[in-house]
Amino acid sequence: MAKPEFEFDFDTIVDRRNTNCGKWDTMDKKYKNSQLIHLGVADMDFRAPRQIIDGFQTCIDHGIFGYTDLNDAFYDSFISWMKRKHFTEVKKEEIVFCPRINISSRLCVEAFTKPGDTIIINTPAYGPLYDAIVKNNRNVLESRLISENDRYRIDFEHLEQAVTPNTKMFLLCSPHNPVGRVWTREELEQIGNFCLKHRLILFSDEIHGDITAEGVEFISTLSLREEIRKLLVMAVSPTKTFNIPGVILSYLVIPDERLREQMKSEIDRIGMHNPTVFAVTAAEKAYTECDGWYDAALAYINENDIYTRNFFAKHMPEFHIYPREGTYLLWMDYSGLDCTEEELEEWFLKKAHVSVYMGTVFQEDGRGCIRMNIASPRALLTQAYEQMANVYDELKKKS
Repeated sequence: MAKPEFEFDFDTIVDRRNTNCGKWDTMDKKYKNSQLIHLGVADMDFRAPRQIIDGFQTCIDHGIFGYTDLNDAFYDSFISWMKRKHFTEVKKEEIVFCPRINISSRLCVEAFTKPGDTIIINTPAYGPLYDAIVKNNRNVLESRLISENDRYRIDFEHLEQAVTPNTKMFLLCSPHNPVGRVWTREELEQIGNFCLKHRLILFSDEIHGDITAEGVEFISTLSLREEIRKLLVMAVSPTKTFNIPGVILSYLVIPDERLREQMKSEIDRIGMHNPTVFAVTAAEKAYTECDGWYDAALAYINENDIYTRNFFAKHMPEFHIYPREGTYLLWMDYSGLDCTEEELEEWFLKKAHVSVYMGTVFQEDGRGCIRMNIASPRALLTQAYEQMANVYDELKKKS
């Protein structure tokens, strides 16, 4: 009996060069080398779901690309997704459009704190979240995640010791980028109680929330009790989930009316109103017609995770890969190689011809690790891994 064809194709390698691609063209320019395999930037090398592409084609065929506003289908599709996938109720009036989470995090910092205020962030930290603090002239309270029993945890003892009356906000990344933790309900409640105790606004970046490893459940901060929700600004987007970050689409869910109106005023102040002409179609199609693609993509990424761990265990065992709970990114400790970050990066770029993100991209607490994106066709990953394995002895000699 013939084997049925797969409905979704994640194996085909799509050449993304010469498309103004941030992951490939921009990295080629950065490293002055067009022969590298790029496994750094956090987007997938998979074509978006056919339903979204067809929706875009309908927009194109219409031929008019005028100002666009959000419609009921936009709101209803996201509300339905959150209920179906995350068992979380969202009200239409709680949703505030903002084109990018990196914009919304900075606007929240401006809206809810003042220059000189202190904001908490867990490190190693996603760079733009960290920048939302420092580039707005706020003070950073770095709370280092503790690696314990091969799993990172939040150091609540440190937080209690370090928080001051000048501390006004907690910037949370959930799931955490780059370490890949999916915070449990107990951890989120502890964060929420901490924010309540110290009267902190809780900004939660949940853009990777749809992407979890097999058997791991993502808990949205929106599912916490109402007392905590009144301090909450949750940021989310379909762009990571369905590989459409170029559409520039995200939104905030702000349960508390007072905070919501403050945020709307901040958005209005900078004159940011309309989404792109493709944004409404992208969200509606993604959240209502692409469950099959989504499930298949998660399965493929999970298989890539297993494949990667097996390959490294066999050929490059000194790289220790932390368990991945969320995101399609692997956090890898290279302390077993006894080399510096500078030496390792030179080996990646000059010997293996592969680019990844070095740990200090995520602040100094990331030193000793690398972040690698596994949301690519398996053949592309295999090529990158074999290039690494073929020159691995040269790296071990250095160490």
